[in-house]
Amino acid sequence: MSIITTDEQSVSLLYVEDEPDAQEMLSEIIRFKYPELKLFVANDGKAGLEMFKRHEPDIVITDINMPAFNGIEMAFEIKVLRSSTEIIALTAHTDTQYLMRAIEIGINNYILKPIDVVQIYKVIDKTLAIIRSDRTIARQNAEIRQLNTELTKKTEDLEQANANLESYDYSVAHDLRSPMVSISGYSQMLIKECAPQLDEEGKKCLVLINKEINRMNTFVGAMLKLAVHSRKHADKFKTDLSSIAVEISNNLQESEPHRKVTFCIKEGLIGYCDPNLIRIVLENLFGNAWKYSTTNENARIEFGTIHSEDDQVYFVRDNGSGFNNCDSEKIFTPFQRLQNGCNTEGFGIGLASARRIIVRHGGKIWAEGEEGKGATIYFTL
Repeated sequence: MSIITTDEQSVSLLYVEDEPDAQEMLSEIIRFKYPELKLFVANDGKAGLEMFKRHEPDIVITDINMPAFNGIEMAFEIKVLRSSTEIIALTAHTDTQYLMRAIEIGINNYILKPIDVVQIYKVIDKTLAIIRSDRTIARQNAEIRQLNTELTKKTEDLEQANANLESYDYSVAHDLRSPMVSISGYSQMLIKECAPQLDEEGKKCLVLINKEINRMNTFVGAMLKLAVHSRKHADKFKTDLSSIAVEISNNLQESEPHRKVTFCIKEGLIGYCDPNLIRIVLENLFGNAWKYSTTNENARIEFGTIHSEDDQVYFVRDNGSGFNNCDSEKIFTPFQRLQNGCNTEGFGIGLASARRIIVRHGGKIWAEGEEGKGATIYFTL
């Protein structure tokens, strides 16, 4: 028994042959043609099995007809130890009685003696290609599993971070409200009870303090509203969006009956969504359109759909003050106000809330506008 090695590589081969001349000839052929292989050589089946247990080669080439422990018996034991091992059997014409047993064991290839060098090259080349292909697939699968594991971990971390941030936003806004109410109460008490003792400048300062406190209360309320919308889960149902839009438009007209605004709401618009959350979205979109079209005597607000290749796209369009299209992303940022020449109140919470709700639905929301010519907000569900 001997070991013939070349530079250590990832593929190894065990050659088992009891005829010394045949063993030496084929060993030299393999070593010359495949110098990258690590080659192990054994003189009989028992020695071959022991060598396999120690080195676990990827390929086994074995003579079938050997005394005491033949190639079929060795191949069976090897397949039990590692079923993926590629086994090539060398057989004479007189060894056909072993054929059925060899098929049952799972021997991969057969080469008749006397050995044809071209044939042995073809079989080894094919076997090497199978092994390398399997290894490439296994490596890629391992990389995919690793990437999936890392992605899952990052997703979990991100979800936890978002949950912590939402909880923090809510806690900060909630905890700010109590001291602000107290400060507001004391300032009003000062205005009511101590105003006669103050000069005009002092009274003016108290009024300004109270005004800013009220503004801060409104700001805290907006923060709470945004935090609540961010935490709500979307329970989706088939929803009549047109009916919701009509209700919202009626409410807006009742709130300011002196305004003349034309509403164009397409009938029969249906969406698969959370009806309560999508009402908040439409209230914010219609409210924005109503607010930013106050200077237009012929104000018009439209609710409809367009169809894209990927999804149904809903839109709310107005012909109000509009905005510079370069600022289209800013309008969805909380507390971000655009300089569009329209003096309106608010903290920019409405569209930020709308975006978070649409994202909860797995949809998208975006805006297009032109200064002085109005704006259109698009969204999908």
